[in-house]
Amino acid sequence: MRLLLTLASVAAMIGMAAPAYADSTDDAFLAALGQAGITYPDPGRAIGAAKWVCARINEGQQTVDVVDTVQRLNSGLSADHAAQFTAIAAKAYCPGVLAQPGGGSDR
Repeated sequence: MRLLLTLASVAAMIGMAAPAYADSTDDAFLAALGQAGITYPDPGRAIGAAKWVCARINEGQQTVDVVDTVQRLNSGLSADHAAQFTAIAAKAYCPGVLAQPGGGSDR
């Protein structure tokens, strides 16, 4: 029982600490979307989609394929905005990809 309480306490502390870090990254990401003129109905879903973008790129998918999927799954998003969304997502959540030769687009 004591172990269970300890694990629950640790999980609660991590859960409380993580949003403080995530908020600044999330806020910067959402602000960058706004500056690019990209609108979204739900900030949480936009953030989730951005993290999905990075997961796909980190798995080795070509950036152009990720952009195509982003546009296909978001019918209101133009090709230009899908590309901008993907770039903004990468800059916010997986900046190491941008530092690679070719910006990760030649995978």
